[in-house]
Amino acid sequence: MREGRNPAKDQSIKNDAYHRIIIPVYVPNLEGYFTHALTVTQWCLESLVATKHSKAKITVVNNASCEEVSSYLQEMYDARKIDQLILHNENVGKIDAIIPVAKQAQEPLITLSDADVLFTTGWMQAVEQTFVNFPESGMVAPVPNPTLYRVYSENTLFDAFFKRNLSFKSVCNPEDLLRFAKSIDSDTMYRKKSRLKEQLIVERKGTQAVVGCGHFVATLRREVFVKAPNIQSNMAYASSADRDYIDIPNDQAGGWRLATPQSFAYHIGNTPEAWMETIFQNVKGSDEILAAVPAFKRLGVPLSVKRTVNKLWLNRYLRPVFFKYLGLQEGHKEY
Repeated sequence: MREGRNPAKDQSIKNDAYHRIIIPVYVPNLEGYFTHALTVTQWCLESLVATKHSKAKITVVNNASCEEVSSYLQEMYDARKIDQLILHNENVGKIDAIIPVAKQAQEPLITLSDADVLFTTGWMQAVEQTFVNFPESGMVAPVPNPTLYRVYSENTLFDAFFKRNLSFKSVCNPEDLLRFAKSIDSDTMYRKKSRLKEQLIVERKGTQAVVGCGHFVATLRREVFVKAPNIQSNMAYASSADRDYIDIPNDQAGGWRLATPQSFAYHIGNTPEAWMETIFQNVKGSDEILAAVPAFKRLGVPLSVKRTVNKLWLNRYLRPVFFKYLGLQEGHKEY
């Protein structure tokens, strides 16, 4: 039996947030590989809370983590530092934890981040401003990785080439680039030293962004997830799942793939280091600068055509001709 009228009936709910951050957390224990995982998770979430603006909300997906980590996440939720805490009794995997949330999110910008990212002051403003400066962007990372300029960047390379937005410039801090390479235990990432000296960038009206980015932390437009598969990946973690649910959908949506020239976040990995703790201790809140994110601007050329043309101008023998077209030096053929 019902008595009275539900006070929530026909009541509208206002959501003025425009940026959603989604982070999956999987820490089954605090042993071996996961010995420092509680500290890593704390650094990640507390640096994120400190640096986000008021129109951003945080979703954390707890993938059956151990009691210590689960208690910490619940404390963060109870303190209203995170907006949404989703609980799983079993590990459903990274992609199956975050993609359903991203598909349902109403915010136009959605950041997907691993739980071992150390955010620094200004990262959100820098990423959002990149979307403003380059409305063609579908995916923007706060960490540059110039080695990925040809990885699922078909739209960027084609569109920016014909708009004459491409150039080679020294815009990244080599120390930060090498720090990331070390954090993933890669000795070969920068075997081509030219990528440390100069990066392939897009430039427009004095603003710059690096071509290509990884996806351990990246912000995407909501429209990208419309192209993501609607079935489960059933993978705990795999680069193929990131490819199918993030990389390819951004390509299919027509989005550029960019990164900020400056590193605004760092990969902690599973072993915190002294320099990381110094950065964490010095993280400060960002200025409350909000962006008016422009509508998604796409060039209506079929992706297959873009791939074909890109293969031509990136061909080692034809590249000098195209570099000349862009007014670039032929010396970049090592790149």
